[in-house]
Amino acid sequence: MQWLALVLLVPSSVAPAGAGADLRPPGVGEYREDYGLLPPFLRFNRRQYEVARDLGLVVVGKTSSPAALTRAARMGKLQPLRNDTFPCDLSLGRSSRRPKSVHELRPGDIAVVGALGESLTAASGATATAVRHVYTENRGSDFSAGGQGSWREFLTLPNIVKVFNPDLVGFSLDDSFTHHRASQFNVAEPAATSRNLPHMASVLVKRIKADPRVDFHNDWKLVTVMMGSNDFCFDMCYGDFKSAPERHRKDLYKLLDYLRDNLPRTFVNLVLSPNLRIVMDFKGLRPVCGVTRRWLCPCLFGQTFSSQRPAFLPIMERWQQVELQVANDVTYRGRKTFAVVAQPFTQHLIFPRRRDLAGVNVTDHTYLSEDCHHFSQKAYARAANALWNNMLEPVGNKSTNWQVEFERFLCPTEDRPFIYTADNSNLPVANKQPN
Repeated sequence: MQWLALVLLVPSSVAPAGAGADLRPPGVGEYREDYGLLPPFLRFNRRQYEVARDLGLVVVGKTSSPAALTRAARMGKLQPLRNDTFPCDLSLGRSSRRPKSVHELRPGDIAVVGALGESLTAASGATATAVRHVYTENRGSDFSAGGQGSWREFLTLPNIVKVFNPDLVGFSLDDSFTHHRASQFNVAEPAATSRNLPHMASVLVKRIKADPRVDFHNDWKLVTVMMGSNDFCFDMCYGDFKSAPERHRKDLYKLLDYLRDNLPRTFVNLVLSPNLRIVMDFKGLRPVCGVTRRWLCPCLFGQTFSSQRPAFLPIMERWQQVELQVANDVTYRGRKTFAVVAQPFTQHLIFPRRRDLAGVNVTDHTYLSEDCHHFSQKAYARAANALWNNMLEPVGNKSTNWQVEFERFLCPTEDRPFIYTADNSNLPVANKQPN
């Protein structure tokens, strides 16, 4: 599903927000085309690109309608519907007054949510019931930025925060691309790589700044970042892959410095990019998955690069270490209105398994989209629960795996009511890493 994203997005002039009858969110269209070696038939200008994507969505179809969700539920792709009460004491989840320090931030103090990333944050194929549906981005069910429905049917981080603060804004809705209003502050692009992070940050800030619902200087903002899968799948097998983690380090510093300087009162969740070795270890998949995985991740599944593959695995581990180091850099410590915290539930992620009819342990495909590469909504619910738990765990003592949703669901307590930062976890200050 990457073919329509071959146009490289780079910063350009700012389009006037709200001009005419334009239904696109502020910040859309702020790129110029850099075609490189693309053949003429793939050279889209901005409007052509958007029209082409929308036509593709008409052909493929949306998958968040009630009928589509019913089909996905029958296939076991959705989390079980819950009818019980929310498991936390709401009185402990929000401050009586807006806090002045990010280190005294409770979940209900968050007024704005946003996200940056690639197809895993765009929720490509989360409710897919056929391979073609992976084209559709089910952003409303994304674990870090989706706000469709409620936590009972779509467990997402915003749907959890909405329980504490019903006035939360910025979460993405339904099936939407970044040029649709429903994407809101989820600026993830399916084909994005680490080098796109600084530009994504500028688009996110413009969207938030232009939204009349946001008190830009006073509202507390939660921004979740996860980036790396496309770097592993498409970039790593070309060029100098050994230096990829250090290039990622520089991209992260640019991203975080920009957010620190341009987005007041911000807490950044830096979710470690999953080590795709777990995808390589999937067992018992359908035959079509062999085709889709070679197409969507040629560096790890293409025959051409099989001899290099053993050298790629340490790179993905190093990538995660870089993210941990940057998040704990002295540059971002001791600030009252900005914090960045690495959330490591993906660091040692174990994918669910089940027994097939022959009694063999195989990968539980109900947690996968139909391409066997992206997540289903049921997996997003697990990820949302794990990310929420990470936020309520001290830095240095966070979970590095996930569990069945609601099996372990942490809550603010009287003794520990705040979202953890390195500073309120009393973590020693690390030396600044070279950038």
